[in-house]
Amino acid sequence: MSASEIAPVSATYRTQEPIQPAAPRPWLLLTALLLGVVLLSLAVGAVPVPLLALAGSLLERVGLDIGHKLESVQQAVLLSIRLPRVTLGIMVGAVLATCGAALQALFRNPLVEPGLLGTSSGAALGAVAAIVMDVALSAHLGSLRMLAVPGAAFLGALGATLLAHRLGGGGGRTETARILLAGVAVSAGAGAGIGLLTQMATDAQLRSITFWTWGSLGGASWDVVGAATPPLLIALGLLLREARTLNLLLLGEREAWHLGVDVERLKRRLILAAALGVGAAVSVTGVIAFVGLLVPALLRLALGPDHRRLLSASALLGASLLVGADLLARTAAIPAELPVGALTSVLGVPVFIGLLSRKGAA
Repeated sequence: MSASEIAPVSATYRTQEPIQPAAPRPWLLLTALLLGVVLLSLAVGAVPVPLLALAGSLLERVGLDIGHKLESVQQAVLLSIRLPRVTLGIMVGAVLATCGAALQALFRNPLVEPGLLGTSSGAALGAVAAIVMDVALSAHLGSLRMLAVPGAAFLGALGATLLAHRLGGGGGRTETARILLAGVAVSAGAGAGIGLLTQMATDAQLRSITFWTWGSLGGASWDVVGAATPPLLIALGLLLREARTLNLLLLGEREAWHLGVDVERLKRRLILAAALGVGAAVSVTGVIAFVGLLVPALLRLALGPDHRRLLSASALLGASLLVGADLLARTAAIPAELPVGALTSVLGVPVFIGLLSRKGAA
């Protein structure tokens, strides 16, 4: 096999660089960062929860009394509001970042994120449709009405992604460039549908639509966490197990096939896993932009292209980023709450521009 045959398919993704020997693993630093952000998020808010009192309450359950424990209000806030919110933020941030890392490897482009497949736009269309048709849905769903918006968002995300995948197939072969173009078209169509539906919405529905499309962890509860956990963990597990095959894919599709990778099946697995994970995430939090782009792109610069490290590191840093952004969203303007998707966009846009500039200068 000649050297020219293993040239990179995409000029923006430097697959010609060999995977370097594993550097000291960043797990300790990233885990410490996540732990620190989680403790800070649990402690800080309109109702302060002192960490010493939290530790005292936990130790009291095992028979140790250090003289500090949570008051009843603090305990209620911690267990019913902050802990499910932080738990949901960890899972959603981890899944979004890991999906971004896997799709960037699949398309061999570090500027790809799950939203380019139409997943987020499809979820937004489904959610907006459910919000606008709230009266009609409530008459048929009864007590299940509360599931209408997340359920419609999840189905919309899956439907949009499958449509983009279907349109991207040609002659029995999935072409990544065609999938991206199909995703752009699906996103544009979903955006048009959202625009038409908002013209039919009431003022109250418009406020719900605006806040939902910017994303928030404010609707977190143990019921929501329980419903979102299975698809989120399944998607995360499916993506993490593909680390080795993603490394082989960096050589190119032909080379990966010669090394025993069924490239077409790999593409389908990755796209469906990303659709499952992002669909589940968006259905419970709304659209949260740039986590799937920002985290893996920065980690790839710091850790290199080895997906045995990159995928799990992306999960840890994505969780930290989203939990930290949510902490800022709910404390920056107390008693009001900012949309967390707006904060991730504020952080992501300049980094995205920096990445574009770096690639343009490379």
